[in-house]
Amino acid sequence: MFQYDHKDKNLFVILLLLFIITEVVDDIFDHLLGNSVLHSILQLLLFLLLLFIVTRTLFGHYKKRVKTLIPEDLMMILVIIKKENMKGVIINQSTLRKILDITKPTLKKRIDTLLEMNYLEIKQRGNNKYLQLTSTGHTLVK
Repeated sequence: MFQYDHKDKNLFVILLLLFIITEVVDDIFDHLLGNSVLHSILQLLLFLLLLFIVTRTLFGHYKKRVKTLIPEDLMMILVIIKKENMKGVIINQSTLRKILDITKPTLKKRIDTLLEMNYLEIKQRGNNKYLQLTSTGHTLVK
């Protein structure tokens, strides 16, 4: 798993502050509105807003952490495949090897690593094999 560092502490403090603010706002709603239907609806909306903020915060935090764990040479492969796919080009290993200007064994090792990490998959069309990002790979590469 991940090692603990000061960024995790900062994230924890932010999340704690969000919960405290939520409680204060809920107390204000309770004081002003009592046990009304409007109070319940506002509580639900506040909960959904908090859930959205926390989810986005955690997702962004751990996405940055994962990016730092992937070596740049592997990330470059994912970026190239994504860019080519956005152009409508499906890319094979020989094309990728030419773009990166690396040897066949080096590319194979890198692709095997990305396959193991579930960021990449190989699709076959006829006699040709193409590289494609998995959904996890897509979320990693912007």
